[in-house]
Amino acid sequence: MKILKLNTGKILKIAVIFIFSAIFCQNLISQFYWQKTYKSYIGGDDEGYDGCAADGSNFYIVGYTGILDYYMYVLKLKQLGDTLWTRTFLGGIANAVAPSNDGGCVFTGQRNTCFSMKLDLNGNVVWDKSYPTGAETRDITKTGDSGYVMCGGFFSGYICKLDSLGNLQWQRYYNDSPQDFNKIEPSASGGYLVCGRKYINNVWKAYLMKIDGSGNIIWESSYQYSFVSSFVSTNSGYIILGGYYFNSYYKIVIIKTDIIGNALLTDTISKNNISDFSPNIIRLNFNKYIVSYRSNLNNANRYIGKVCEFDTILNKIKEINLYSDSNSVYVHNLLKAPGSNFDDIICLGGAEPNDPHDVDLYAIRIDSALSQPPPIGVINLTEEVTDSYYLSNCYPNPFNPSTKINFVLKNNGFVKLKIYDSFGKLLKILVSGFYMPGNYVYEFTASNLASGVYFYCFEVNDNIIDTKKKCV
Repeated sequence: MKILKLNTGKILKIAVIFIFSAIFCQNLISQFYWQKTYKSYIGGDDEGYDGCAADGSNFYIVGYTGILDYYMYVLKLKQLGDTLWTRTFLGGIANAVAPSNDGGCVFTGQRNTCFSMKLDLNGNVVWDKSYPTGAETRDITKTGDSGYVMCGGFFSGYICKLDSLGNLQWQRYYNDSPQDFNKIEPSASGGYLVCGRKYINNVWKAYLMKIDGSGNIIWESSYQYSFVSSFVSTNSGYIILGGYYFNSYYKIVIIKTDIIGNALLTDTISKNNISDFSPNIIRLNFNKYIVSYRSNLNNANRYIGKVCEFDTILNKIKEINLYSDSNSVYVHNLLKAPGSNFDDIICLGGAEPNDPHDVDLYAIRIDSALSQPPPIGVINLTEEVTDSYYLSNCYPNPFNPSTKINFVLKNNGFVKLKIYDSFGKLLKILVSGFYMPGNYVYEFTASNLASGVYFYCFEVNDNIIDTKKKCV
């Protein structure tokens, strides 16, 4: 019998190197955290309602833009939130999007007729197909045969199945009583799961059903709440999100069910006297679920985004707030960040970064630990330790309407980035918060500034580090 002699010192050294390398690699990769707003060339309000993976680490967001007329709005973004391209299509709102096998996307929503539109990965229209006997759709999901299934309806539930070219294979209305559907997903055991609401015994009920591959109902369950907006599968059933109206407030309920939709656990996410809206949920792993929604702030006409972590028995593990200075953030949906090895999350919706009456499309990337993100427009490029403080000249300069300002920290510090006019009057504090050492970028939009010369000042711990000039 051979006796192995172990060099414990060498093993310990290898273990330390391995652990350090893992931490370093995770630290390096995990710096892709940001929150940004996007404005279309059309003007007016802009909001995102859904997103999906594109090619590589890129992703799509769909929604709407416009002032008097609505345009469907599609953005393709890189993993750091930089825009690859945008497309607008007059006459509608894009409610939902699904990935195609070739890196493009297929989206649907509200238009004069039921429709689906496919774009390739460069933003070119591959098809734009209408289904005249269909209904407004709120969700689209890719199926195992590379086709798509959509759901929606208004007081009459509607589901249709498309092939990989967008041709209608079948459609079905569900109108034994008033009902409409919000989300549809393929079931692991075949068929599809659908959620929404149904009018039962003169009351709207939260509703979950399973159908087979042809649309026939296998089972259905209803709950004592008003609607279901989102759900995910667990190892032995589902976790669903819904809502109800109670004492003048809109509340969000989270329900755990068994495999045929029977409720096992139920809880209300927020028990304060505030209203909450637009709940959505994704599953990160077998015991970790992420919920996003928007919450009314102090019963004023202002909202903040909220992102929460729950376990399988509906314990809330952590919660963070997403906000934009004194204005609102509207979180409408979330998805897993494509290409992330650490379960990063992208939330999307709308925000008011400059004006409470001007909504821009909003997106944020956060880690799975729900670390508080940097302010809107600030991107942490790296946490590499530097030996100096630095403020760059903004680029481009002159600019209209936006430019990027780079600043570097050698130590932890409370950072302020301020804008002054040519008379020395403080116009706005762009950044005010505590930052770790690293290299940061702030994207500044001069939507409310007249043409002229302005100065931006970089302060750390109340000490002025540098001041630069910029022209609008």
